[in-house]
Amino acid sequence: MKSYTCIIVDDETLAQDLVETHLQKIPNLEIVAKCHTAMEAMAVLNERTIDLMFLDIEMPDLTGIELLKALDKPPYTIFTTAYSEHALEGYELNVVDYLLKPVRFDRLFKAVSKVLALLKAKDSGTDRVQTNETKDDYIFVKSEYKAVKVPFEDILYIESMQKYVKFHLTNKTVISLMSISALKEILPQNRFFRCQKSFIIHLDKIESIEGNQLVLSSKVKIPVSKNLKSELLTLVDKNGLI
Repeated sequence: MKSYTCIIVDDETLAQDLVETHLQKIPNLEIVAKCHTAMEAMAVLNERTIDLMFLDIEMPDLTGIELLKALDKPPYTIFTTAYSEHALEGYELNVVDYLLKPVRFDRLFKAVSKVLALLKAKDSGTDRVQTNETKDDYIFVKSEYKAVKVPFEDILYIESMQKYVKFHLTNKTVISLMSISALKEILPQNRFFRCQKSFIIHLDKIESIEGNQLVLSSKVKIPVSKNLKSELLTLVDKNGLI
């Protein structure tokens, strides 16, 4: 089975060692470097292809966010940080996940699993990760200084609002600072579909399709891009919704 390369970028040696210990329990990952600064990481990234980067945010000289912004084609990135409010900036940079320090193995394993799914999908020539089921039925998102539980079943659709996304649920709305592109990679893709650049819909909530509009069970109408309509129809039919 193919192995994937990764680097750990953190100015704290103990934090590096903890991530390395966790990664050694996961097969198919090769740690090629441990870097204490962003400039050390830049040198490694310029020398060889890296599939996954564990990146600390708070580092001297150049922060993890500044490093990520400076890279033309960054590897899949997982932030490691002691400050969750800073980590939310990562959603704008399409990071896969963020881990709060001290990093727990179960959270790291979950984050790495997302990356491995993306890498395998990329190797197979598809940009979309196909899954038949998901173990989780909810996500937690940060909203108004709180972590809010959002059950998948309650989501009608999600709307992009520049730097924020708005979850339209069955009984309320929740606004969170993240990009819709990053959210698309987190949600189970057998249940959710990005039908237009500003909207993600729950496939089970589609009541009818009228031209280039979707009518949801709440009677709300959502636009669907013409170039995505055929893919949507295939997904709807495959899931036995019509």
